[in-house]
Amino acid sequence: MLNLVDVASEVVVPAMRAVFKDGEVTAFALSVPDDVEGTVVLSLTALGETFDYPVIQGHVPEMGPEEWSENLRSLLVDFVAESRFGWGENRDIR
Repeated sequence: MLNLVDVASEVVVPAMRAVFKDGEVTAFALSVPDDVEGTVVLSLTALGETFDYPVIQGHVPEMGPEEWSENLRSLLVDFVAESRFGWGENRDIR
């Protein structure tokens, strides 16, 4: 099981760097909910819009950091494309 520092450095930061432009992410936090062991939730704010997602899902232990990061990157691409600040942009090619 990954600790919060590992989740931040191996899963979250690579995905955010692949999708967001400098200055777009204004805050992010990781938390460990009490309900599902091994789960880590990301709360991210980008230019006033919020994204919340369990970036590590404790009930899917067979996935590793690279797979979780790619999953998050794909979801962040969709988030940006549907946001006011990145409406319609395809950040998948960055």
